[in-house]
Amino acid sequence: MRDPETKRDLATIDPVLKAYAKDVFAMPDEDLVKLTAREERAYKNVGENMAKYRLVAEVTKAKYCYAGLQVGQKIVLNGLTIDKEASDCPLCMGAVGPLLHNVLVYYDRCLTNGDLEAPLPPVSCVDSGFEAGELSLGQVLLDVRMEPRS
Repeated sequence: MRDPETKRDLATIDPVLKAYAKDVFAMPDEDLVKLTAREERAYKNVGENMAKYRLVAEVTKAKYCYAGLQVGQKIVLNGLTIDKEASDCPLCMGAVGPLLHNVLVYYDRCLTNGDLEAPLPPVSCVDSGFEAGELSLGQVLLDVRMEPRS
């Protein structure tokens, strides 16, 4: 729980973070001054690292996919949102849902200045595939990586 007595001087908060918090989050000054120095540093890391790296999930296997995902298609995240312009893959929840774990790893690495190019595990669609039997047909595998933005 946040200590309501802990307040900082608004002038000491990083101006870039302050502008982002106001413009994007519409965070009022009374909440902005409650950020600890540790939180400020972490959120600044997130902003800087997400400006440099994006998360890419590329289809490496697709068989009988009902949503039409095909090998080579990509789902691209800039920050924590799907970039509809850079993505060319149908946004099927069976494939997007399992990406959440890797998105949280991406966020954590950005937050903590972790290794942004370290490998991530591949992701499989929730459908278990034709060979699995009853009411299962499609099967999709996505390679997930963090890559520098161009």
